[in-house]
Amino acid sequence: MQPHTKIKNVLRGLTKRWGLPGMKRTLWDREYASGKWAHCEHTRGDRVYGFVERYCRNGSILDLGCGSGNTGNELAVDRYQTYTGVDVSEVAAQKAAQRSEANGRGGTNRYEQGDMLSYVPSRKHDVILFRESLHNIPELRMKSALDRYSQYLTANGVFVVTLSRDSTRRFREIVGWIETNYRVVEKYSAETADALVVIFR
Repeated sequence: MQPHTKIKNVLRGLTKRWGLPGMKRTLWDREYASGKWAHCEHTRGDRVYGFVERYCRNGSILDLGCGSGNTGNELAVDRYQTYTGVDVSEVAAQKAAQRSEANGRGGTNRYEQGDMLSYVPSRKHDVILFRESLHNIPELRMKSALDRYSQYLTANGVFVVTLSRDSTRRFREIVGWIETNYRVVEKYSAETADALVVIFR
């Protein structure tokens, strides 16, 4: 990798985690509008769906960092009642909403533009999902963010988090941090899997 490309990637990562909401939105909007994330738009059969469907118990799902709407459009339609997807990118949220309308899920799925650090849910949820998005919260703010969101879990509600194995050290740090600070209900990992699923409250 060229030095200038590496520097650009580092700055992009810092902006996504530490930037002001407007800066983050602009960056993510630009990436979604350019098609940078188009290769991630079809993940039917992803292992996390089985966990989300089981733990939501035909209830309510809040998906923080929903991107262009894979989860809301690929979950079994009869396994949940309501789904709310939130993404910092307005472009992504609009694309997700269009996909749901086209798939006949406009009545059960809704999407909002919002920053994970400041978004306030309008109701309690059975599952709050961070699908490859928790790492975008700065470490120093992760506990306060999750503690705040825990107030929006139902009595038996859980957080469901997926973490990519792409960044091994960061992956281990976040898993260890979750195990230290919360009660892990279930954890799935396999040598052949490219991601870990952690369910906790």
